Amino acid sequence: MRILYLGDIVGTKALDVVINNLNSIKKEYNINLVFANAENVADGKGLTRQQYVIMQRAGIQAISMGNHTYSKKTIFEFINESNIVKPANMSEAPGKSYLTIRYNDKTITLISLLGRVFLNMSLDCPFKTIDKLLKEIKSDYIIVDVHAEATSEKLALAYYLENRVSAVLGTHTHIQTADERKIGNTLYITDIGMCGPYNSVIGDDALSIINRFKTGIYTPTKLAEGPIIINGVILDLDMKKIWRLNKIYG
Repeated sequence: MRILYLGDIVGTKALDVVINNLNSIKKEYNINLVFANAENVADGKGLTRQQYVIMQRAGIQAISMGNHTYSKKTIFEFINESNIVKPANMSEAPGKSYLTIRYNDKTITLISLLGRVFLNMSLDCPFKTIDKLLKEIKSDYIIVDVHAEATSEKLALAYYLENRVSAVLGTHTHIQTADERKIGNTLYITDIGMCGPYNSVIGDDALSIINRFKTGIYTPTKLAEGPIIINGVILDLDMKKIWRLNKIYG
């Protein structure tokens, strides 16, 4: 079982590049299923119904989100019937806490968790939340997207879930890390990176971010222009191997 998991897709241009090159990537790496984090598709915050439909038609079977899950209010109209998993430790919010799909004779479950360090959100404990979910999930493979700021929190969750899930994949920082490995039999990476503008500060125009740092004044930013990088990981769940994906287009 080989899964391509795409990092946070930032903006509609990045989504177009992903869609236009997805089939060739799948063929190159013999991919069975494609998952993606899509909390930043709509100009950096949220996901629209139209974008969700485009992703589904392109063959992205499961979608995780993050702290911007509900930034576009129209998501309330379709999230319950979608192949989207909300952060499971947002217990009062609408949406699925996990998603199980079948491929041939195997089942794969996707779970999303939000970290609590630095995010300043009202969240349930991710450790206690995953304990509750694992008691009810019966699946051949379980993948956990940990959408968090702190590397320590992601790594702690990975050790906590050692041999209890198939993979723990960090998202949110948009910077791909070089620490892919196994913790016991659990595949791990601190951050799978982003699909977005390569010449940018985590997707945004660098000059606008520099001005924020220099002045301390919060001003709106815009997505950067130019080449798009596609980051992600390939998971071989049977061989228990993980590879980073890095491709630049344009």
